[in-house]
Amino acid sequence: MIREGKVFLELDLPKVISADMGVFYNPHMRENRDISLLMLLVGVPEGAVVCDPMGASGVRALRFLLETQKVGKVIYNDINPKAVDFFIKLLEKHSVDKQRVEVYNEDAVLLLRRLKNCHYVDLDPFGSPIPFLESFLFPVARHGILAVSATDTAVLSGTYPQTCQRRYHAKPLLECEFYHEVGIRILIKKVVEEGAKHDYAFEPIFSYSYRHYLRVFFRKDIGPRRADRLMESIGYLLYCDGCLFRKGVRLEDIQRTCPYCSNRLLVAGPLWLGSLWNKELVERLWEVRGSVEISEETNKLLKRIKGEAHIKSVGFYTLSSIAKAFRLSQPPPMKRFLEVFEGKRTHFDPEGFRTELDHEEFLRRVKEL
Repeated sequence: MIREGKVFLELDLPKVISADMGVFYNPHMRENRDISLLMLLVGVPEGAVVCDPMGASGVRALRFLLETQKVGKVIYNDINPKAVDFFIKLLEKHSVDKQRVEVYNEDAVLLLRRLKNCHYVDLDPFGSPIPFLESFLFPVARHGILAVSATDTAVLSGTYPQTCQRRYHAKPLLECEFYHEVGIRILIKKVVEEGAKHDYAFEPIFSYSYRHYLRVFFRKDIGPRRADRLMESIGYLLYCDGCLFRKGVRLEDIQRTCPYCSNRLLVAGPLWLGSLWNKELVERLWEVRGSVEISEETNKLLKRIKGEAHIKSVGFYTLSSIAKAFRLSQPPPMKRFLEVFEGKRTHFDPEGFRTELDHEEFLRRVKEL
């Protein structure tokens, strides 16, 4: 018996979690579902319609029903009939009012073309979201939330740059210390672009990287001008692996030589250069975290993001990247780095921190270490 929140599952888990399971359930995605619950508490109206089109075991949908008072109806779907049968039995075991649930056994892409006015839609595939992305844009209501996960992190982070350019139309940057953040910014760029094609403005409001996946929540608005304003935050990242200079620029402002050390600059993008978090939303998520049962890892993740969300920066530094670039044989502890650079630790990397210092001031303070 497996317990997650208020849900009890009778499943035998294999040693290796894979898409070949009869009914898919990934215990390592607990934190993913925890944050989704918190997002419903602060981000949707009372009586909200929420949609989980790739429902698998149904634990996410069932937690929505059992652990929040915001949800009026859940739309569950899975293309696997075994998963659908499992979910229906799960509803019965947990005494859920069937009037609050719609259950489908269809291709998610086709189903979503028929649905409308959902306050929350979750795109959480096994792999890349690209094959499904466009269809997920349409059923989201105005001011509703779209959650997008990507488990093709090796692609977005730069291990397979050609695949990234083919899927996401962007060049990643494995050479920088914040390559997972670059991956998230590429993912955001893709969603913003796809929405803009239809005059939708999908603004990122909460982003994170955890274990094997990247995850972003978007708030939907409608109108070409709103979409255009978001598109203005798409550009390119310049990065120097010599002195760690980094800067977000427009296409016409791309440089090839570092203005500080004359090293060759590396370029990533196009990608999202705007904020990864809505600061007010992050504070509200932190405040309501005790309203539902979340894991200790979820709590740690939220705490770290709460700190870094107030720092406006593209990218972060790590202790090892600074030590390597500036030949520090015995770098000081993290506490000293945070003091010198007025930094906040980032959830992306246990030895990473953000700072709002410009590069000239950063170079000056390196000498203080």
